[in-house]
Amino acid sequence: MEPKNDFPRILPDQPCWIDQRLVTVRHNQFAWRAEPPESREEWEERKFFTQSQVALAAGLAPMPEARPLDPKIWGDLHHEGCIIQNVRFESMPGLDVTGNLFLPERLQGKAPAILCPHGHWQHGRVEDIERGSVPMRCLMLARLGFVVFAYDMVGYNDNNQILHRWPNHLLREAALSGAGVFGLQTWNSLRAMDFICAHPQVDPLRIGCTGASGGASQTWTLAVLDERVKVIAPVCMLSSHYQGGCQCEEGPLLRLNGVTSFDILCACAPRPIFLPSVTQDWTNLNPRYEYEALRQVYALLNAEDALGGFHADAPHNYNQATREHIYPWFTHWLLNQSMKATISEDKVVVPTPAMLLHTENPPPPTEATTKVALDKITAHLQAPALPELQTKKDFKDFRDERVPLLGEILNNDLELADIAVRVTCPAWEVPNAVAAGRLISRREIGDIIPGIEVKPHHASDDSTICLLLAENGKRDFFPGGRYADILDLVVEKKCRALAIDLMGSGETADMPAKAPRFEDDPTFFAFNPTLFSMRVQDVLTALALLKEEGESRVVVVAAGEAARAALCALALAEPVRAIALDLNGVTDDVKGWLQPLAFQPMIFKNGGLKGALAILAPKQLGLFKAPADLARHAASLYTNARHPQNLIVNKDSFAKLVSQVIAL
Repeated sequence: MEPKNDFPRILPDQPCWIDQRLVTVRHNQFAWRAEPPESREEWEERKFFTQSQVALAAGLAPMPEARPLDPKIWGDLHHEGCIIQNVRFESMPGLDVTGNLFLPERLQGKAPAILCPHGHWQHGRVEDIERGSVPMRCLMLARLGFVVFAYDMVGYNDNNQILHRWPNHLLREAALSGAGVFGLQTWNSLRAMDFICAHPQVDPLRIGCTGASGGASQTWTLAVLDERVKVIAPVCMLSSHYQGGCQCEEGPLLRLNGVTSFDILCACAPRPIFLPSVTQDWTNLNPRYEYEALRQVYALLNAEDALGGFHADAPHNYNQATREHIYPWFTHWLLNQSMKATISEDKVVVPTPAMLLHTENPPPPTEATTKVALDKITAHLQAPALPELQTKKDFKDFRDERVPLLGEILNNDLELADIAVRVTCPAWEVPNAVAAGRLISRREIGDIIPGIEVKPHHASDDSTICLLLAENGKRDFFPGGRYADILDLVVEKKCRALAIDLMGSGETADMPAKAPRFEDDPTFFAFNPTLFSMRVQDVLTALALLKEEGESRVVVVAAGEAARAALCALALAEPVRAIALDLNGVTDDVKGWLQPLAFQPMIFKNGGLKGALAILAPKQLGLFKAPADLARHAASLYTNARHPQNLIVNKDSFAKLVSQVIAL
């Protein structure tokens, strides 16, 4: 059979052959199941996973440095038996916490405290309407004996540096460093917790938190991350068919692996939780569905008395009736008073906005002020991404910490087994070798990786096999393709090859555009994986297949944007024999990571490509035309790891570099 230059299609040209990862799209009104665990062990495992996922989505993995707060407190206003103070402190560079402290006028000893995140009321912490009054809630709780801290959500009232809702371009750029409204608001809540626990008039062992709607989401987000919160009352939010639609509730990656609000509340058990719900919002089924499932969790933990609820025929609210059901929950659990059904609100004058705001009519934040603040914030969040690695122990500790983190960021399946390979595909001759089409997929997943195996005529079955990855797919390695000389070299060396199309390249290039992915939705990546993570998974799946087939002499050759995915995948995969990367045109900066097939939230939390190189060092690695910063970083890493000989840098010929790597 004569060699031919035409290139047969491997993927069947039928509508059903679309990668199912693109078809399964979730959103904030996707109806999930509330699945109570069946054992304490299952509950513990899910709790740990949920806490880790929430921290990851908030950009708090690894946790940023918590600097001293140095709070500014001023303006003792005596009002209705309470003292109201203004509070401001910097929670991290570029980010402030602002609000009001409500103190009982007569305190004997240290008092319990309650944090009050306000949610999406039009006027934030100063909202005083029939459906919900934040100042009345705070005033009444203070009159009952609590120290109360009502603080602004990001972008509200006195917290006017940063917009509460960001345009998509700003959202994506900041997400690379782990910055987003969800994470910044969560960090502010954690620092608000630090502030209230350190207050001289507060007992840090008796802390509660309550808010409605977005304030309820913030309540349980704080509680799941901080065990110092002992009692919570998230109002009008828990639902398995609506998870919250604001950026402050849906951080990137949060809902991957099916993490729901129900899971978060399960992870807060067995701490006392009171769950008000109503008939006219998404909490409509709460009493017979979510609450019942949560009751089973509390029964499992022998804490059924620590779960309470109140369901009303009413619209979305935190109104007087709801507040009067919540007051006794806090007085019982934090003041050790007997449980009552309700505590009536006192007839008192509600503090006005003029009494509570730090400045009259504070100017709203703008995109310009947001960018200024985010420059400081992202620099702070990126600071621990790449520590100095000098000793063997430094490298080991870095790998031990960062391999799991990178795996969580990319959400990849590392427990691969029993991978399906369809071999009923075209076969043909190429110069000095035979090529055969392959379709690779994980069982029950429905992913699709078109590939071509190439075996030289005189190659043995145990010869080195090269996994070939190119920016535009496998065609680049065949006659007429950009990297055809690489395949020629591999065949000349009597090595076998497997060339595959990563998601969004080659025969799958048009799939993302055909899929129902609405990536302009600011919350899209809270519920759905990125295309980049799918490309990384494709590399991992191909490597796992080669391992299953008994291949022990594997060399990875990747070029262009395929090298970006390969580098991250190889930081997670079991060691291969050697790696050759053509990094010409690949950058490790914001611009590079914002490309549609490269975008990956949180990637700078792990140091981007430099972090992946730090994990790989000192494995056998060849770099061709790497950007200067990456080349310098790699050289420094391999020198510090005492194996500079394991790094080959070539600026003249990628084929020559591949030849050197194969020979290792």
